[in-house]
Amino acid sequence: MKHNLCFAAFLVNGCWLSALLLITACGGGSSTNTSVSAASSRASTAPGSATTSSMISSSSINGSVAQSSSAGSVAVSQKILAPDLTADPELPAKGTEAHAKAAEAVRFLTQATFGPTLKDIDHLTLVGKGAWLEEQFVEPKNLHMELLLKRYEQIGLVPVPTKDIDMEAWQRDVQRSDIFWEINVWGKDQLRQRMAYALSQILVISNVADALFNDSRGIAHYNDILANHAFGNYRELLEEVTLNPMMGEYLNMVRNEKANAEKNIRPDENFARELMQLFSIGLVELNIDGTVKLDDKNQPIPTYDQNTIKALARVFTGWNLATITNWWEWTDSGASEILPMKAFPAYHDIGEKILFGNKIIPAGKTPQQDIDAALDILFAHNNIAPFISKQLIQRLVTSNPSSAYVSRVASIFNDNGMGVKGDLKAVVKAILLDDEAQNGYKTMPDTFGKLREPILQFSAIWRAFHVQGVPAKNAAGYISPPRLRFYGTGREMGQRPFGSNSVFNFYRPDYQQPGAIKTANLVSPEFQILTESFTVAKTNLMTWFHFWTDVSNTSLAKDFNADWDLFPPRMNFSKAKTLANQRAQLIDYLNLLLMANQMSAEMQQILLTYLNSLPVSNNVEKEIMVYEALFLVAASPEYAVQR
Repeated sequence: MKHNLCFAAFLVNGCWLSALLLITACGGGSSTNTSVSAASSRASTAPGSATTSSMISSSSINGSVAQSSSAGSVAVSQKILAPDLTADPELPAKGTEAHAKAAEAVRFLTQATFGPTLKDIDHLTLVGKGAWLEEQFVEPKNLHMELLLKRYEQIGLVPVPTKDIDMEAWQRDVQRSDIFWEINVWGKDQLRQRMAYALSQILVISNVADALFNDSRGIAHYNDILANHAFGNYRELLEEVTLNPMMGEYLNMVRNEKANAEKNIRPDENFARELMQLFSIGLVELNIDGTVKLDDKNQPIPTYDQNTIKALARVFTGWNLATITNWWEWTDSGASEILPMKAFPAYHDIGEKILFGNKIIPAGKTPQQDIDAALDILFAHNNIAPFISKQLIQRLVTSNPSSAYVSRVASIFNDNGMGVKGDLKAVVKAILLDDEAQNGYKTMPDTFGKLREPILQFSAIWRAFHVQGVPAKNAAGYISPPRLRFYGTGREMGQRPFGSNSVFNFYRPDYQQPGAIKTANLVSPEFQILTESFTVAKTNLMTWFHFWTDVSNTSLAKDFNADWDLFPPRMNFSKAKTLANQRAQLIDYLNLLLMANQMSAEMQQILLTYLNSLPVSNNVEKEIMVYEALFLVAASPEYAVQR
């Protein structure tokens, strides 16, 4: 995306003014976020699906997850998460066919993973994209909650307490964050976790809300639900999310009871609204290509009205946490964060519900039957395929996909070729292998691409340079194995996993940055958190986390205070340092590995001019050369845009 992305390079007396290297995105301003059965059209599990159920039985109070496997399920990874420290393959020579193939692999891996590595690039060019996807579909999965419970034991916390202790909440959630980064940076199941992350920005929960303040196990388990269903069926995912206690707490379905005029009780409408607006069909009717349908007055057609909201709210009455026996009970037990909510029929509205004016759910149904019927109606809606497909394209590939691209993917969502609707495995395959995903940077240079969100900016750099963790030392003197401590990112760059300010995610999929982007009628979701303050803060964070972090530096701290929420990891710049005396080759190396060989000639010349001004007479100066080069690439607007 070219619109108003300016690379501001300032050289004054040979000194690089890094603080002035900003993204001037239409003035840098930003707004903030505001707060009938279809069963025949879907299968319980798509053919070849890798999903598994992540339900936890009542006997799992000790914290172990009972994974009930379905046909084609994928094993849980038994590997210990750790950085790959083996030698990297050599980069192909610039200008060769192998180099062009490597650049193509970097583009693909940037869309499909948390960032390319040299080994991944080499492997992908060897086996091809289709084979790589098939490998990823069966790659053993990493489970966040399983690792989290082990982590609690290591640091002396009860894995699943009978009563949560609020004073432990922060420390518990820091461990969850560590595991998020370790899995997504070191794990082999890259596509599954990248899909889970994309889904987490559609089916949003957040512990910024008080309701989930001390529910780190539940959030980790919710992450696992998204990962388990990443290649499964969206209808099944919707149901598991609907009955998940974290979603129940977040959007008020827990203890939502039928109307009682004497007590002035009415069903809560929060989950019903967001299920339609954000999780399934959106606000206005869409064509299969994602464009808005218009009525005879040339106005958008609403997908639902207040009557449907009220009727759907009645569907979601009568559910409470699984560990209680009486409706009025409250529980702080750790197991209640994990177990699917259970029905209390006496508090469920059994009356007839009419959705969308003509979709009738008959009276006298159980709470579960009502949910099944309502979700089937939503799943059968024509909007769900383009609405969800376009957002997944935006999260993985480009902010402004063509209507033809959306139509192709939505058609696969509607039918994977075997009569199955909602097959996410087929959908992600269609997204990544589409010609627009692979060649849009050439065929649509003015509109193709997306601003890299901060989380993906850092993860790509960390994976490229084999990031290693640092041990954490607590007050009792316990020194942990190496950790990736990157929890306090919300205040530093406007983004923390499962830490959005509202159910509307960190940014909206239809956000338009004022200025040239909006004038061109383009959308720019990630620009919504690209404020002036976060741009500067994130750039400073990059400086802190990348300068003087090479593993060969013997003066670095051996551990850090376990109470800290940020600490620079260790990077392996050994390959880059061998190129310190060859500035042009160093730039080529970073250009290929981080930018898929798309760095402009102007930017390359600016970098080369500056790097040529730096001495490299000893190892320290070689390190400085690498740090400067990496920082200036990472902080540049050209790297900021994924194309």
